[in-house]
Amino acid sequence: MREYLHATNSQGRFVKTEERSKLFKEIRNHSRKHGDANLAVPVIHVLLTTSGGKVRLVQRGDKPENPYMWDKAVGGHVVTEKKSLPRSAFDENARKEMAEEIGVKNVMIADDDMHYHKMLRSAKFKPKKQALIRMIAHDYWQGTIAKVKDGEPWLKRSNVVVYAGVFDGPFKFVDGEAINQRAISRHKLLADIQENPWRYADGARVFMQRYYFFLK
Repeated sequence: MREYLHATNSQGRFVKTEERSKLFKEIRNHSRKHGDANLAVPVIHVLLTTSGGKVRLVQRGDKPENPYMWDKAVGGHVVTEKKSLPRSAFDENARKEMAEEIGVKNVMIADDDMHYHKMLRSAKFKPKKQALIRMIAHDYWQGTIAKVKDGEPWLKRSNVVVYAGVFDGPFKFVDGEAINQRAISRHKLLADIQENPWRYADGARVFMQRYYFFLK
């Protein structure tokens, strides 16, 4: 079954809808020729920590981009018929990707930061059974370097909504997107990315630079 994705410009405005492989081929070719992408694809990123504040990472599988590198807990393209790309579309896809990639189906999404901390302190929240996240950023034009098995790296752009939160339960790899996991303190992770950048997808460098203080 073909998957169709929306493409947006640097201001987050809808440009067109295209079949996934065709769209990425166009963007990749443009980026390699001109040094930057011409379009962004809407995605979600979910950054997770343990209750003790360790950052949870997954190791990517044998994928065309960034194979076997360590990366954020969850990431995925936003698939929706709504060209306006409402917040609800990102929330729905965050839940879907968490279930599909790491087997976490019980996901609570807080309305805002105040609501998140209130829920975090609630006796009803069970971090070993439930994931609690909140939206922390929306970047219409986030740039990362995609490292590929075949061909030259290229600069890709994402219209990304970033979520961060807590989950202490096990990851269950469902769809083969990831093959391993680990939890590491923020300062050790930052140091390791700086010392051994080849181990990590470029997105890991970006989220540690931009969202370090949300990961606690």
